[in-house]
Amino acid sequence: MKHAYFIEALTASKWFLRGIKRGDWVWLLLAVVIASATVTFVEKLGQTVKQSMVRQAANNLGADYVIRSSRPIDSKWVQKAQQLELEIAQSQSLVTMALSDGQFQLVQLRAVSANTPLRSPTNSFPKVSGANQVWVEQNLVPMLNLSKGSEVTLGKQTFSVAGMFQPISSGIGMSAFAYQMIIPLSQLATTDLKGPGSRIEYELSVAGKPTAIKAFAQQVEQAQNPHLQTLSAQAPSQDLAKSLDTAWLFLELSALSAVMVAGLSILIASRFYLQRWQNSIALMRAFGAQRAQMSRLFAFQLSWLAILGSGMGVLLGIGLFQFVIPVLHSYFNSLVIADSGWVYLHGFLMGFLVLWGFAWQAFRSAVQTSPLQLLKSVGSAPKMKQWLISLGLVLTVVVSMTGYVFWVLIGLLITGTVLYFAAVGLLKLVQLSQGKSKGWLKLSLAALSKEPGLVKIQLISIGLVLFVLMLMTFVRQDLMQNWQTSLPKNTPDTFLVNVQPDQKQTVIQLLTRHQINAPLVPMARGRLVAVNDSPIKANEQENDRARRLLERESNIAVLSTLPSYNTVVQQSRSKSLTAEQKALLTVSVEEGMADLFGIQLNDVLTFSFTGQEQMYRVDSIRRVQWQSFRLNFFFIVQPSKQKSLPISYISNFTLNDKTISATELTQQLAQQAPGVLLIDAKRILTQVQTIMEQASWAVTALYGFTLLASLIVLFTATMASQQTRVQSWLLLRTLGATQKEIIKIGLMEFVLLGALAGLLAAIFAQIASWGIGHFVLDIPFSFNLALWIASMMTGMLVLLMIGWITQKRYLRQSPRRMAQKWS
Repeated sequence: MKHAYFIEALTASKWFLRGIKRGDWVWLLLAVVIASATVTFVEKLGQTVKQSMVRQAANNLGADYVIRSSRPIDSKWVQKAQQLELEIAQSQSLVTMALSDGQFQLVQLRAVSANTPLRSPTNSFPKVSGANQVWVEQNLVPMLNLSKGSEVTLGKQTFSVAGMFQPISSGIGMSAFAYQMIIPLSQLATTDLKGPGSRIEYELSVAGKPTAIKAFAQQVEQAQNPHLQTLSAQAPSQDLAKSLDTAWLFLELSALSAVMVAGLSILIASRFYLQRWQNSIALMRAFGAQRAQMSRLFAFQLSWLAILGSGMGVLLGIGLFQFVIPVLHSYFNSLVIADSGWVYLHGFLMGFLVLWGFAWQAFRSAVQTSPLQLLKSVGSAPKMKQWLISLGLVLTVVVSMTGYVFWVLIGLLITGTVLYFAAVGLLKLVQLSQGKSKGWLKLSLAALSKEPGLVKIQLISIGLVLFVLMLMTFVRQDLMQNWQTSLPKNTPDTFLVNVQPDQKQTVIQLLTRHQINAPLVPMARGRLVAVNDSPIKANEQENDRARRLLERESNIAVLSTLPSYNTVVQQSRSKSLTAEQKALLTVSVEEGMADLFGIQLNDVLTFSFTGQEQMYRVDSIRRVQWQSFRLNFFFIVQPSKQKSLPISYISNFTLNDKTISATELTQQLAQQAPGVLLIDAKRILTQVQTIMEQASWAVTALYGFTLLASLIVLFTATMASQQTRVQSWLLLRTLGATQKEIIKIGLMEFVLLGALAGLLAAIFAQIASWGIGHFVLDIPFSFNLALWIASMMTGMLVLLMIGWITQKRYLRQSPRRMAQKWS
């Protein structure tokens, strides 16, 4: 028995090699190569881009994962990190006054361990060591007239300036309100600044392998300690997290689209070979071959095809990735090449999976061919139900293996089902129109209705390819527009805080002198303490973010009109208000804050301003773009002359370095308005813009690659029905049809299929992009009629062009030459 199997395998190998030499397997081999190459390239590129962006964020954060707390961090977390073989760094921070040469300045003092930071893009951050030495942030130098060796008093200890540095953190927490000074952690006790009333922020930073970081983060999250705040390179801040999440989603969508396109190419190519297989198997069955024997012979050949095609596809994917590495280096300062072993194996196995999954129904139909098939002129195609089952099964396996979003699979299956019924409707419309049409149009409609199964397969495959392309087009356009509008060219990059009322005119004059038009916005520091007279306490909140927001004071704007760049989503009506409600001052609440605490219109909120409680009625709820770098607030209260608040002013603007540098402006503010802080946000803005540029490049590159693969699939779709189409043309030419009429008849099929597939693809792509934008990316919906028209025109023109390119040599041949080719 084993000897018989060996002989069958050897025979199948010879048949396969013979078929390769004759070019019999070319389209199916090309489809397998596309499958493996797309999976290999897209996964390799996607993982490299993701890991490089995470490393960039880790460099900005100074670590892979950070725990922050207002209380000393339990030593058990240090032990857990050590058990996972993670690098560890610790620090303690507090805000205090620094004294140098008789000048005082509010600073954030950070006492750090010697190995801080664990991650850094450059060597500009100091490796802190040495007793009685301090490193100062560059912006403090002009404010205190410091130089290397200057003396700075912090608490009861005097330090010597060892050097200057640029901070690497993203300006989160206290560092946003004061410039930094750094001393060794062991030196903090000598300052005597730690006391019972000191507000100290403790940090534990870790770095290491991604798997260990993930395990450590899960342990921290499972502890559910309300006093621990975590920061991750995966999401170092709200703005960066949103940009990163957007990039991850599109990478997953692009990879799934590539797999989908590759699978469709195999589905179409197997349909192309089905008739040839049936004729060969019917002949061998007529000479006595058993069905099981034929199954093994063809299974061996398909397996050889999978091995060859998958191997070539993986090599092609590797070559494409090597080609784009120089481009990646120009976008990423810290390029991290993803580990390749699993990616290559996955690409190789995906070739097997997609080949057998999509070709299974054609293979099954072929091996079940009866010897009587020789007496039939046209082989029987498998039922459409079998094709749809195969398509759904393979996509389910792909999603479960790769972890891609399941709702995309549901959308693809629904789209495929609707395209199937659309094909049924098209065929019925063709049959009705056929009796009312004349000449070449009637013949072209008859050609469509002659092969209903083929029309259905073509419409589903072409429609799904166009759907994938249009969906990526819609989502990419929404992402790019959202990013561009959130960070326009004149995005504010400089902030002024802590401007006191008696300093307002001085600051305005100083800014005006340097041609800086920046309105000062009045604000007060306050805390929400009650909603509708019901106290709201931090320790009673289940949500970690709600607890943190209630534990600290917020910046509350005091304005009579709302900012024009905020969108009011809910507004109360004055007609429905009682006299008591009208008598209250009003407050506008940010939408996310309203959802977090269940705040609704006309609710009464109580705020505590430095111990003074005041009540406001919720007059509106606003939507805010936090990533815009404009002055945004959770709460905006109505000003009142009768109820004064502890006001200070805040401002932001775009600083033109040609007029004055941030360092020079900082020095002038220190001299003319002591206590006013200038925060240079260019570094933070650059981080966000860099991530957006990297994500935009990845989006464009993967979109372009999927587009190329899709065009190859469309070529395959036309070749799948080439034999049947040419045979029909041969008959018409024999009966006396002119070449011009044959061209019209031949190309009308592509126009009808392309227009319908493009229209349906645009409809479903718009619906899917709305769902992605609304529920996942949190970006506004935008209807784009131009893309709808482009989808229909693209479907018609692309198919018309592909049809002409692939069929023109047959359209121009004589009946005798066509008969010789397809006899």
